[in-house]
Amino acid sequence: MLFNRHRGEARVDGIRLPIDRTVLSPKMEYTLAKGRYEYGEARQAARVISPGDTVLELGSGIGFVSSYLRRHTAAGKIICVEANPELIPFIRRVHAINEIEDTVVLNGVAQVPPCSAAVPFYSRRDFWASSLDAAPEPYEKIVKVPGLNVVELLETYRPNVLVMDIEGGELSLLATPELKHVRSIVMEVHVSSYGQTGLDQLLANARRLGFSVDPRGTAREVHTLVRPDPTS
Repeated sequence: MLFNRHRGEARVDGIRLPIDRTVLSPKMEYTLAKGRYEYGEARQAARVISPGDTVLELGSGIGFVSSYLRRHTAAGKIICVEANPELIPFIRRVHAINEIEDTVVLNGVAQVPPCSAAVPFYSRRDFWASSLDAAPEPYEKIVKVPGLNVVELLETYRPNVLVMDIEGGELSLLATPELKHVRSIVMEVHVSSYGQTGLDQLLANARRLGFSVDPRGTAREVHTLVRPDPTS
């Protein structure tokens, strides 16, 4: 950690991440220093991306996964959606110092219609604990963020790969009647938020949408889902 502070940045798999203590808590800084931040999610997403694929990332955090995918795959456009407005400038900063191009960065929460114009978001010191849920951890403040219609996102960007780390929001998102264009989903699941019953419902909805679990990309919190013929 001290070395990272001295040089002003952490590096995870070659991705430069500024040490900005207004954004990174000591716990988060320590995780970056260990070099295994978003280890499973980034690598499993890279595994399912084909050259030219459009990637929609929901829950972009500090911009590491999108930077990793640009650096380690031949993906086409990458669309980053992050609920926490305070992270949007940091994501753009990470992209800039890593010379990451052909990305779109949006602030908002993807929702299944009907959508709210503004959604309460509970911001916490460790940004990965921030969520749409007031419980169980104490939060620092509530901010209102735009509600984004997931159907419109899919129609606008036509993603082939969907990457999600949205702190339990995946349960409601996969309740959508359809998930056009998407061939593969890589998501972090949050059983602590919705329990085994919720996970069972999540996977049932995935099957209803035509996806099956890819055992090669599923371990602990990260689940990879695939389907052969997504709706065009």
